[in-house]
Amino acid sequence: MDQREVREAWEKFVERGALSADLRSSVAASWQRSKNHQITVDRARAPLVADAELFRYRSKHASLRHAARCALENSKTFLSDANSIMILTDPTGLIIDTQGDDRVIDAGRTVHLEHGGRWSEADIGTNAIGAAIAESKPVQIRGAEHFCSKVQRWTCAAVPVHDPTDGELLGVVDISGPASTFNPQSLALAVSVGHHVESVLAQSVRQDREELLCHFLAKRSLWVNEEFIVLDRRGTILHATERALNVLQNNRHGIDGDAPTRFLKALPFDEWPGKLKELLPNASFDLVENETSGIGAIVVLPARRRLSIADREAQKLKPALERRETARSSHSRKDSTLEFQHLEGKVGSTTCSFIAHDPTVRTIVRQVETAAARKMPILIRGETGTGKEQLARHAHAASGRTGAFVPVNCTALPESLIEAELFGYADGAFTGARRGGAIGLVKEAHGGTLFLDEIGDMPVTLQAVLLRLLDDWTVRPVGGARTKVDVFLVSATNATLDKAIAEGRFRRDLLYRLNTLEVTLPRLNDRIDFEAIVHHLLGAIDPNYEITSATIAHLAARPWPGNIRELRNMLARFTLVAADGLTDEAGLKALIGQAQLTTAGSLHDIQNARILAVLSETAGNISETARRLGVSRNTIYRALGQKAPR
Repeated sequence: MDQREVREAWEKFVERGALSADLRSSVAASWQRSKNHQITVDRARAPLVADAELFRYRSKHASLRHAARCALENSKTFLSDANSIMILTDPTGLIIDTQGDDRVIDAGRTVHLEHGGRWSEADIGTNAIGAAIAESKPVQIRGAEHFCSKVQRWTCAAVPVHDPTDGELLGVVDISGPASTFNPQSLALAVSVGHHVESVLAQSVRQDREELLCHFLAKRSLWVNEEFIVLDRRGTILHATERALNVLQNNRHGIDGDAPTRFLKALPFDEWPGKLKELLPNASFDLVENETSGIGAIVVLPARRRLSIADREAQKLKPALERRETARSSHSRKDSTLEFQHLEGKVGSTTCSFIAHDPTVRTIVRQVETAAARKMPILIRGETGTGKEQLARHAHAASGRTGAFVPVNCTALPESLIEAELFGYADGAFTGARRGGAIGLVKEAHGGTLFLDEIGDMPVTLQAVLLRLLDDWTVRPVGGARTKVDVFLVSATNATLDKAIAEGRFRRDLLYRLNTLEVTLPRLNDRIDFEAIVHHLLGAIDPNYEITSATIAHLAARPWPGNIRELRNMLARFTLVAADGLTDEAGLKALIGQAQLTTAGSLHDIQNARILAVLSETAGNISETARRLGVSRNTIYRALGQKAPR
């Protein structure tokens, strides 16, 4: 619809409450919400808070403002002659920062599109900021699409900014200007800036957690006989002993059981000791701060049991850790994070190579650890290369079982020898049998863990055999006597079992025996701990290899259909062509460039997508974007649909 048609639809809605079927759905829904909020179309401007209240809100959202500072400062350059401004709001739509064309900033004051203005739909009706908050997605509102007539002189494009750790709405990035300056590319630019802000926030979270873990490592020896919980500033549990978690759950007093410490996120840091003392009266607390703010706490509870295997192993590793601490240089934070991961994963004689900085994966690991301790059958789903076997090995380590971890590829078992392979056979049981017989895979796992990989492709014959085993855990070798076995069972599949069941290729009753706990590992591109995974993999492949943040960023942008396995192979290739622990830039580009661009569309679309991606990386800096792409600044402005400044 053109602006004249939108205006007619708006007048029809205001007079009769009828919504045109030709309206964009986001506009129609916003008009209806505005009406429900009892907004009158003659409202001339948004509410404006007092200076003291504005100061409190800006202080409260200091971390968001810091993350957006670079983008806002750069917007002063590339929006100064574009009749547009960039706006940052808090999650309620209160404007806390603006930057851009000074003339537009002055004009915005007539409708309180300025510091302290409240731009939720409940305050000023349909606008991009309010609609982005209401619908939790990018929104562009042009001219007559605004609900209040005085605001229809404006056009705006807004995108919500979310907390990278838990998805909470933190605020909105908006690009606004007079209605005559409408440009559909403004929304793409707002989205790019929003992604940049979220990326800066994620990096800040990683740095704070690394600093917290450095502090923990430095004092770990003081608590080898204690129970502890490591909490970041958001109340997320980064690491804890089992009994400490149990004590926390038992003392939560009505707090959400899945996130008993999440309430700390909303509290001022100086109130943490009092609230933690209420939650855990017998605990002591070590609050950790950096130069600007609190970053977390270590909660220590007195021990009531002897040292665990993991703690004893940590003590054994302590001298080596101290030697590394002495030799540590500019990479101290990264190294200490890796050291913490190895320390955390060391259980008995098994080292866990599973990284779980991503909140979703961390939850999965905790569930697996609990189920493993109770010897509950676990089914792990996930695409190929997501780390299913590594998680299974971690489950084995967490179970504390002293027997072997025995992996079985279900598709590789010959149907004619299924029972012999699984249960073994006696001496001379059949022609060609090995002298002395064979113990069988199940008995090999006695006292340990049997890992059944690719169960979705398991032959039907094997399914029947396995179901009999699960009934009583009795093994009868071919030609031998029955014996009982003690086995912890973990299964994995990348197949869609529901479809296999519907097609009769998998037994429903077997699935119910395998999935007492069922978890699904996310794809690599859906995880937020990509950088930690890269460093961990390199630590195993070549600890001396150094990788730059820019290279990690380029790697993170790839699709990774093979997930972590594909990433490991790529990193291995990096180290093979490295000289003195580094790979030259041309070599890296050649290796990374082996993955072809998969963007659909015309050459013009692909070029614009590339420009927007680099523009996001440079926080909207036109000159730097042009330099990186090897094009003129005019090319960048044309891609954005803007005129180059004279």
